[in-house]
Amino acid sequence: MATAKKVPTKKATQVDMEPTYSMAPEVKDWIERAHATINHHKGEIERLKAENKELKAYKRWAEHRILRSDQEE
Repeated sequence: MATAKKVPTKKATQVDMEPTYSMAPEVKDWIERAHATINHHKGEIERLKAENKELKAYKRWAEHRILRSDQEE
């Protein structure tokens, strides 16, 4: 009697997946809050960089306009 060999199919193994660790819920909550704070600060930094760029452009325009009006007088 011949037995059929089963060909192993590729299943998701622990190596393929992101590692998971057991941790206390307090630690998990603290990490989530820290990630939220980091993301908030990243967004705030980007907003402030854009605002700073706009203010610098306005400053250059205003200085040029003021200096030009001083020369006209």
